[in-house]
Amino acid sequence: MEIIFLVGGSGFIGKNLVNLFRKEYEVHVIDKFIDEQFFAERPEVKTLKMDLVEEQVPADYVSPDYIINLASIVTAERNFALFDGLISSNLKVLLNLYERFKEDKNLKLFIQFGSSEEYGNEGSPFKETMRESPNSPYALVKQLTVNTALMLHSNYGFPAMVVRPANLFGMYQNTSKFVPYVIQQLKAGEPLNVTPCEQKRDFIYAEDFAWAINQLVLNYTKTVGEIVNVGSGESISLKDIIEICHGHISSSSVVNYGALPYRENEVMNLKCDEEKLAKIINHEIKFNINNRLKEYIQSL
Repeated sequence: MEIIFLVGGSGFIGKNLVNLFRKEYEVHVIDKFIDEQFFAERPEVKTLKMDLVEEQVPADYVSPDYIINLASIVTAERNFALFDGLISSNLKVLLNLYERFKEDKNLKLFIQFGSSEEYGNEGSPFKETMRESPNSPYALVKQLTVNTALMLHSNYGFPAMVVRPANLFGMYQNTSKFVPYVIQQLKAGEPLNVTPCEQKRDFIYAEDFAWAINQLVLNYTKTVGEIVNVGSGESISLKDIIEICHGHISSSSVVNYGALPYRENEVMNLKCDEEKLAKIINHEIKFNINNRLKEYIQSL
């Protein structure tokens, strides 16, 4: 059985990957925070608690076939006071992993997570060939980390690739995030104070995202050295998301559109071009957001 490392795998995306990968791979989760209850219910998954900003995976630890680096602080804030923490959780972790595994001949693929926010707010749908135009500290650090990963491949032959995810939602996501927040408020009958919600986003259900990541792993010979968008390939307004959820939930909640202002430099239409992903995995990218929202609501 092939071995896969999920670095930062105790978080929202990592748990969805665990649920899929544990059926086909020997999964090792490396994270400074380990959800003991979650992994107690999945005893076949190995966990290693450590801070990869300061520590290296032990030299005598098992050698992986694949590494997926999810480690990051995710924030929409525009506060540059967060910059040092973002550098540590992204670039330092990448360089630490590179130093540890650069001579590992067993490693077939290293997936570094970027962000669709690297593209900025113009030119949607975003293609992987576009020049980045980050408009937040988070997006800027992601761009720096992505470029470093690709440099490690081109200069030193490290088998790195980059995944730029669209907006994810699904099981295990923090309720402060948009979709679970909306569902939570509607179920509780509480008011929703939101922006005008005309901005559009490319949403992908976490289970569909995990499936796509597995397809990239299976096609690793086509992905090394590449940047690949992973999303639905469609954009939908936040207002439509709220209305779809309202339609699936019998709720007395009042939605106060415009109660909050847009963020500074708000991206009004974020849609990722999925042609490259479809070509690599030889599969049409088509997900039904309405059905997935209904499924998610029913699971909560």
